[in-house]
Amino acid sequence: MSDEHRQWGVEEDGSFNELSLAYKRNPTMETYLALRRAHPDAEIEISASGGLDTLFQIEPELRKYGFDPADIAGILDADPDAISKVALQCMEKLIVAKELVAKGETHLVGRGMALPPSLVDWIIVVALDGMSWTDHLEIPRDLMVLIQNRLGGVRGKYFRNFELHERKQTALMIAGQMLARGDKPSIRGLARILGLEASSVSRWFEEGEFERESKDFAAWFDENGRLKPLLHPK
Repeated sequence: MSDEHRQWGVEEDGSFNELSLAYKRNPTMETYLALRRAHPDAEIEISASGGLDTLFQIEPELRKYGFDPADIAGILDADPDAISKVALQCMEKLIVAKELVAKGETHLVGRGMALPPSLVDWIIVVALDGMSWTDHLEIPRDLMVLIQNRLGGVRGKYFRNFELHERKQTALMIAGQMLARGDKPSIRGLARILGLEASSVSRWFEEGEFERESKDFAAWFDENGRLKPLLHPK
């Protein structure tokens, strides 16, 4: 096998190299980290989902939830069209389940009314495995969105914390500007300006924080509510 046509982590005779086999025997984060730290430049092929053998085993379940096993086989070959098709199917089924929950339906998976999240995660792993062993490491955006959803969405905890910080800063800047002009800011008035409920804005601040921070921001403005020029050190 020429270097040009060798697959990642494969020896000349077509077998996986020792490091790849070590990972496949125990495909854990601990195994991979130990191998990678000890061999930073080595080829380690990481597909470990079972390939076609696993596909044949769970074919009835795939059909039960409306997936064509041929598409899953395409995913194993890193076919971008198959990956996108199945990723979009997963999203459609997850959205339907979310809508049923919103209507008060419960125990959807047990009743066969919703795609099991574990099956979605398996499909994602199969897609990543296929990209790994074929060395076609370009992830279709449809799969990216599905992965983002399974990881909690792009608007997860850290995004919400940042968004809250930005909203607080905006509210405090407005309050500081009002104080500098001689007005008395209030949570209710700020909520009206921001187009939010007063109860929502009040939850942003601990006791005494709004009044204390507003005074600090007031120092940024002159008596007409205009930002003071920045002072630059000489």
